[in-house]
Amino acid sequence: MRKIRVKPSKGQSFFGLMVGIIFIVLGFTIVIPQAGLFGLLWTGIALMITIINGYNVFSDRGISNYEVNVEEYMTREKEDFEVKRRKLNKLKNDGVITDSEFQKQKEKIFNRDM
Repeated sequence: MRKIRVKPSKGQSFFGLMVGIIFIVLGFTIVIPQAGLFGLLWTGIALMITIINGYNVFSDRGISNYEVNVEEYMTREKEDFEVKRRKLNKLKNDGVITDSEFQKQKEKIFNRDM
């Protein structure tokens, strides 16, 4: 099963890195002294945001937001091919199209979907 990882762009990650740094500074200078445990939580979350975005900015691999399963789409296309082929066979068997028309349509379906 092939998966494609989707991660934020370098620009988006850089912006997140800058915001994370600002939140860390605010956390140490304002939020921790005034809010205690909430300040530690605030600063910890800001630190995680900064680390993740920094990793995405400075590495080629990065941390993905989500993954897409490519085979699901390929399977759906294969099913569409099978459905088209069955419909074409039914038209031929019912006498709606001739053998030559059947062959032409079969080649079109095969060339388009493969």
